[in-house]
Amino acid sequence: MANLITVPSHYLRVLMRHIVDNGGDPLPILADLGISPEVYFQEDGMAHAEQFVALCQRIWQEVDDEYWGLTPTRCKPGLFALLVRYVGQFDRLQALIKEVCRFYNVTRDDIHFDFEIGERDVRFYVDLIHPEFDKDDYLAEFLLVCFHRFFCWITGKKLHLHHATFAYSKPKHYHLSYKHLFPCSHEFDQPHNMLVFGKEALKWPLIRNMEEINSYLQRSPADVMVIPGTDDSYTAQIKGLVLRQQRAGDGFPDFSQVASQLCVSPQTLRRKLQAENTSYQQIKDMLRRDLAIDKLMHENLSIAEIGQLLGFVEPASFTRAFKQWTGVSPAEYRLQAKS
Repeated sequence: MANLITVPSHYLRVLMRHIVDNGGDPLPILADLGISPEVYFQEDGMAHAEQFVALCQRIWQEVDDEYWGLTPTRCKPGLFALLVRYVGQFDRLQALIKEVCRFYNVTRDDIHFDFEIGERDVRFYVDLIHPEFDKDDYLAEFLLVCFHRFFCWITGKKLHLHHATFAYSKPKHYHLSYKHLFPCSHEFDQPHNMLVFGKEALKWPLIRNMEEINSYLQRSPADVMVIPGTDDSYTAQIKGLVLRQQRAGDGFPDFSQVASQLCVSPQTLRRKLQAENTSYQQIKDMLRRDLAIDKLMHENLSIAEIGQLLGFVEPASFTRAFKQWTGVSPAEYRLQAKS
């Protein structure tokens, strides 16, 4: 499946927290990056992934801190890049994970990395020594996602997560992002931030060369939050199927077509989606939202044409739906993004 197209506005506000808490005005930065203030301030707003990555990088510049001011001491930008270039010399994932832990435990006093090898599973820990600085629990969340995605990328394999625990309470934005960020079961208010995965992964070889590493680092670690993980759910399979059909110009398949392509009966697929707390209609609505935002930013189509491509018979219906998704009209979103 392609990279995630949209990101909850919660993450924009978290990145801006250090600026705001120190008396800064977020509006000029938003204007520079083409981010609508209405989208930014809306509780459940959605921004384009490119806007999120751009804001990550802008705040790094503003505060000169790779951890966005969320730890007691500044993390000089470039630490993650230094790590990636350093661990690229190892040949197996186990050696890489061991060196990741050693690297950060030597260079940072405010984050502790560790891992344990059990009979079947590996437990990878990322604990903040001073979590009170990470008021929105963003840094803990980010580091877990960052290294899970990094392990997947450098081995070229899907690292299936069995379980994840978090040393903080269930966040308000849980329903918007966690099943995408951590495709596994979750537990909150636990002693550690921890990812659990199969022991067999430790033997996987590292496959990336230095040219690939340099290319990867151009936007990392900012873009790891928008790179999909190892989700093999029916929801993820349907998203990939529908996106491929959309890009081929064939519209949205009906439910029976989707079931047929996934080699299950419609009744079975409906039960599978219910078990994943979703439905085909919910999946279509989310994809319409994401594709609408992407097309407004990147394609020279009229708003009516975009609405029609996404299955809206009337432009007014598309405008109403888009405003419900983002808090602004399609015209306002496009104007702000391109200003």
